Amino acid sequence: MHCRICLALGLLLFQLLAGTSFAVTREEVKAAVETRYKVTKIGFLGNVDEQGSVLIVQKEGLKAGRPSKAFKPNVIVKGQITSTGGGDVPLGSNVDGNLKTGDRLYLYGVRTGDGYVELTLFTAKTFVVTGSGTRGPIPLEASVRFLYDGGLAAVTAQQVIEDIGAWFGTEGESKGKVEEKQKETVTRTVHLGQTPEEVTAILGAPEKKILLGSKIVFVYKDIKLVFIDGKLADVQ
Repeated sequence: MHCRICLALGLLLFQLLAGTSFAVTREEVKAAVETRYKVTKIGFLGNVDEQGSVLIVQKEGLKAGRPSKAFKPNVIVKGQITSTGGGDVPLGSNVDGNLKTGDRLYLYGVRTGDGYVELTLFTAKTFVVTGSGTRGPIPLEASVRFLYDGGLAAVTAQQVIEDIGAWFGTEGESKGKVEEKQKETVTRTVHLGQTPEEVTAILGAPEKKILLGSKIVFVYKDIKLVFIDGKLADVQ
């Protein structure tokens, strides 16, 4: 009987340890997010000392509003928006605050709670907001809170980063994806091994033609085609 009790207690302890082995603390999640995305550093006088990551909106539904301590963040649970952000003061008839796919945002901070990770975001574009009390255009706040019902201890830092990545790309990555898509489009339209004449018949005359001996480069908008010995060899 004593052995059975010890065995049961041992199994219970193992299960408890196994269940918490992947848990992360708020500080660990915050550090992981700040490693993945660079936060803009603000100087003593409110000026930007060091520009951080520029995040590119990947999905619509988020809202921006007047910068305020009372700003309510956009709340995302399991990949879905459950509450849109904003403040108590309306933007005015000239600005609706709806963020669109491709809009650029500056990351100004990362906050964590027991069950959430919140990104403090401001629009890269500035707006003239009627009745704002400012003399010129201002950026809008667009903070987003990723909320986890089971708390941060129930998720991994990698999952949090993936959840953020589903809503925001970074400027460099987004540009790379566009370029890669352009390459794929051109590759599907033309084929490696085709001659300059065959490619021209499909895509039209290039904007620029560079002759380098046996190597010829056709320059189109945002894309380059490289011919070697009269055959298409590479797409850049």
